[in-house]
Amino acid sequence: MDVQCHNVTASMVFVDSDFPESLEDILRDVRECILPGLTHWQSPNFFAYYHANASTAGFLGEMLCSGFNVVGFNWIASPAATELESVVLDWTGKMLKLPSSFLFSGTGGSVLLGSTCAAVICTMAAARDKALENLGGGGSIAKLVVYASDQTHFTIQKASKLIGIPPSNFHSLTTSFSTEFSLSPESVRAAIEDDNVLVSKLNAVEVA
Repeated sequence: MDVQCHNVTASMVFVDSDFPESLEDILRDVRECILPGLTHWQSPNFFAYYHANASTAGFLGEMLCSGFNVVGFNWIASPAATELESVVLDWTGKMLKLPSSFLFSGTGGSVLLGSTCAAVICTMAAARDKALENLGGGGSIAKLVVYASDQTHFTIQKASKLIGIPPSNFHSLTTSFSTEFSLSPESVRAAIEDDNVLVSKLNAVEVA
């Protein structure tokens, strides 16, 4: 099948809910209209965006989650689900050898989120609030700067914008093979020092 824009739109026919299609017809539509136009993220031959992450354990866990369909936004809503989340996250933290300040069993804790984007936004919003608190609570968000590598996923830039950081304050730093294409402390320190010099010059011009 030659995948073109609007293939699915053109091939799916509206069906009156009073006269629904049979399951056989629905599955045929899945095979003929949906599957040919899917990007098969879980294929071992797919190398874009993120690598395949499906597993037998994940599949079984997903079946249980879908079956229970728990809404666990707090302990009262679902005590066991909330406590299970904290137990599993502590397991993860210990496997990553995080300090106890990151664990529920210590003085911290964490939360499961539905996507990488949500996790990045949550993390950056917390960092933003902490930075503004360090500025005395009255600091302008326009003073905050985000430093990221030129290999960083666009999610970081999008999250910066969503939490109110001006796009001009997102600085992409060049990486190289020598740093395994990751940020080095030296490059970040140099970028911060250069920005501080630039701000000092701008303030001097304003005063003059």
